[in-house]
Amino acid sequence: MVVVELEGSISVEMTTGDSKPCKYTIMYEGEQVAQYETSADPRTTGGRIGLRNIVCRHVSGVDKNAIDERLSTEISQNAEALSNEFGTR
Repeated sequence: MVVVELEGSISVEMTTGDSKPCKYTIMYEGEQVAQYETSADPRTTGGRIGLRNIVCRHVSGVDKNAIDERLSTEISQNAEALSNEFGTR
């Protein structure tokens, strides 16, 4: 599992899904607000944007651009851990 910290008390747990390659759990203030499985790898533009949209849909009052920027940074910084979790692209 790879956990990325976003804005404030928002984090995303990324792990291998049961039915799809990627499983995301969005946490806000210590509570799960969303969980879903997808084929969209967070290391791709589409996967990152999809994840950003889910975060923004389930956590009110967040800045979409700030979340996108933070996801980009965190995904880059966790590239090795993500490759270990999801395999190489």
